[in-house]
Amino acid sequence: MNLGIRTIFLLEALNLASPELKAQTLYTLKDLEALERENNFEEFLKHVDDIRPSERQKIWKEMYQSMALEMINSKLKIGDFSFKSYQQIENVGRSSAMSQDEFYQLKRCLYARKFFTECYLQSSSNTPSQGDYSFKNCDRELNLFWTTSKKDPDIGLELALLIEKYPSSLSSWPFYQRAINDTVAPIYCERPFVQKAIIKKLTQQTFEPQFNGDYKTLTAHLIPENCFAKLVPTLQEMTISTLTNGLEKEMALHILEAKGKIKPADEDLLAVVYLLDGPVVGDKMNMAWNRVEKLGENFTKRKEIIEKIKNLPLIPDKIFKDPKASRHQAIINLFARNFPEVLNYYGSRCIDLLDTKVEIPSNIASGYQCSQFLKTAQEKRSEGPQWVSDSVSNRYSALKKGK
Repeated sequence: MNLGIRTIFLLEALNLASPELKAQTLYTLKDLEALERENNFEEFLKHVDDIRPSERQKIWKEMYQSMALEMINSKLKIGDFSFKSYQQIENVGRSSAMSQDEFYQLKRCLYARKFFTECYLQSSSNTPSQGDYSFKNCDRELNLFWTTSKKDPDIGLELALLIEKYPSSLSSWPFYQRAINDTVAPIYCERPFVQKAIIKKLTQQTFEPQFNGDYKTLTAHLIPENCFAKLVPTLQEMTISTLTNGLEKEMALHILEAKGKIKPADEDLLAVVYLLDGPVVGDKMNMAWNRVEKLGENFTKRKEIIEKIKNLPLIPDKIFKDPKASRHQAIINLFARNFPEVLNYYGSRCIDLLDTKVEIPSNIASGYQCSQFLKTAQEKRSEGPQWVSDSVSNRYSALKKGK
């Protein structure tokens, strides 16, 4: 009698067990076929693994692919970029059955791009309704996605720009790295934002304690040759541009020099521009200084350089912003003694700029630098080497009187 009662209690306990314990019946292949016909991808994907591995025939894989793609397409269509949907898509994408499926992986990447855009956008809104959205969660999921995905270079570049836009803790370099090492790297490396990222990475590496000054090895380690070839014009432009500072010019010069991309005919021009635009104290400044000193003995070369300076879009002139500073005065005096033509040309073009009656296209970077230079040049007429010739000085005096 007692045994019978205990049996009844046991049966009742099993009957009251949680649904998870009660659901012992697995779906069959016919069940999955029925769900496919109904286009019920949610229930299908929930039970797709009920089929034992030894029974997973071709039809099972085809149905799995069809329902998985249907799921992503549906999520994309209705704009469902919730964490729940993302994790559902990721679980399928990382499964052994679908991890090598090119169609699904492509759709997975497309969805991920939209999901992470929404994730970071919602995280930045700081609204109470954002739920799972937070920069920490976005970073964690993005890092996991990139680790387990096919690392499509185009998607990688989009994700790099995304995490640079928001306060992400992730480094964008791994996402750029995939593109610049791709078989079609030259196409990606022509893009300005990719070049900017490469130059930023190179700059960061030069400040690492283990960097020994070997720019050739550093560049070869980070950038394949077919990508570097697209970077050369940009590095060359950096050496003469008024938009780059002394550190940026120095790094560009180091890299171009290490890779043999500086033409001997341009070395003197680069030295002059480097000094005019606010050099960094160090080896490059010393070499540039010595080159200008040698130019004092070669009038023909100075004429050639002046012609090249005339063709620059803008004349670098950062040392004239504060011409009374001791280091700037030393550099200006160096030119006054060895290359007065460059100061005279700059002064003359400054007067053309300041004289509203003269209608000549200007290649002067800053009217403020012009005024500071000419004013200080006049004040120093009675001491040290003259910064400008008498003709330029007289023109400036006449201009001041006319005003």
